[in-house]
Amino acid sequence: MRRTVLFIVTSFWAYGELAIAIEFARGMAGTEFRPLFLIPPSHRKLIAHEGLDHQVLVPGSGKINRILLHEIQHLHAPAMVVLADFLNFDFCDRHYGLRRADLDIFECPLGTFDDFAWGRPGAWLDTYGFQAKYEADITLEGLSFRLRPCPLNNPLDETAGPDVHPYSLLDSVEDVPTTEREAVRRELGVRGDRPVVLVAGASWQRLHGAYPRVTPFVEACHAMLERLLTRLLEHADVVAVGPRLVFTDSDPDGFHHLGPVEPERFGRLTQAVDLHLGNNIVSVSLHRLALGGIPSVVLMNSLHKHDGRAHWELPDPPALTEYAQRVVTDTAELYPYRMFPVGWFHFLRSLLDGNPFADMVSQVEMFDEETALATVVPLLSAGPERDRLAESRQTYLTALRKLGGVDTILRQVAAL
Repeated sequence: MRRTVLFIVTSFWAYGELAIAIEFARGMAGTEFRPLFLIPPSHRKLIAHEGLDHQVLVPGSGKINRILLHEIQHLHAPAMVVLADFLNFDFCDRHYGLRRADLDIFECPLGTFDDFAWGRPGAWLDTYGFQAKYEADITLEGLSFRLRPCPLNNPLDETAGPDVHPYSLLDSVEDVPTTEREAVRRELGVRGDRPVVLVAGASWQRLHGAYPRVTPFVEACHAMLERLLTRLLEHADVVAVGPRLVFTDSDPDGFHHLGPVEPERFGRLTQAVDLHLGNNIVSVSLHRLALGGIPSVVLMNSLHKHDGRAHWELPDPPALTEYAQRVVTDTAELYPYRMFPVGWFHFLRSLLDGNPFADMVSQVEMFDEETALATVVPLLSAGPERDRLAESRQTYLTALRKLGGVDTILRQVAAL
C-alpha cells in the first residue's frame, strides 16, 4: 500500500509554489509514496488537469478547514506533510483560518520547500526597497525537514545540515523539443526566418497596487522594457505571454501578445523560441527554459533613487542613454530588484554568489539599455555567447545529477 505525502498550498494568487510541488510530485511516480494536495479553489482546474488527488480549502472558514485536516489524518495518515511555502502558510490565517498549531493533528514529519535557503547570514529581506516588516516573524522552527529545489539554490552547497535535502526542481532537464517548431512559428505569424524572443510575465507581478508609491517605478520599468523590445524588433519577433505590460495602444509589426496561456500551450510555444527575456530570476518558467537549453536573459536593477538622489549598487555604474536618463529623472523613487517588482535584490545576492546557476543565465541592468541590447542580440543566433551559456548549462546539469532523487529523499524523511 502506497504511503501518502500531503502537500499544502495556500497561495491563491500565484502558481510558482504549486508548480514546484507538482514537479516534486511527478518524481514520486513508481515509488512507494503517493501525493495528495490541499489547495485553494483557484488551483482546482490546474491540479485536476494534472490528474493529482486533491482536496480544496474553504476560504474564510477556519473551522471547516480544521475539520478537513482531521479528516485527512483519519483517512490517509500521511507519512509526511509538506508546506508548499511555509511563509505563505504562516500568513494564511486571514484567508483560511489556519495556523501552524493546527498541523499538530498530523502524526508525521512536517517540513517545507525551502526555495531560498532561508536563514542565510546577511540575507535581509528587502521588499519594494525597504526591509520587510514581517521579517522578524519568519521562522522555520518546528519544521523537521526542508526540500531545497535547485535552481535557484546552490547544488554545490556543502554547508547544509542533515535536515536539508537538495534536489533537482525539474524531473526532466532534456532539451526543449523542436519537432513542431515550424508549425508553431506559422501559427504565430512569425515573419520569415526571424528569431523569436519570448517575454513571459505573471499575474502576481501586477499586485503592487497596495503600494501606490511603487506604481511610478513599475511604469518606469515597463517603459524601459518597451524601449528595449522596440529596438529588439529590428532583429527578431517577440511573443509576449501573460498580462499586457507594453505596447498598450497597438502592437508593432513582429510583436505577438497572447495573454495568459495554459501550461500545455506554453510548452508547445517554447519550441519556436530562440531566447527568453524575463525580469524575475526566481521564475520557475525561467528555470525550465534555461535548463531546457533556451538562452535566457534576466533584467534586474541596481539603481536607487530617493529624495531626488540616485546611486548604483555597482562599483562601475553604466552610462545611461538620453532616454533612460529621462525616465530616471521623471521617476521619484527607484529601488533595486532581482524579482520584479517585489525587490529581493539583497535577499537573493548571497543565494546567487558562487551558484553555477548564475552563470547559466545572463543578467543585465534594466536601465542600461545599450548593454541590454548588446547582450540580447548576439544570443539570437549561433556564436560564442550562446556557446558560453550552453557550456554553463552542461556544468550545471552535471551538478544536478549528483543530487539525491525524490524517492531517496522521501524514504529518508519518512524514517525521521
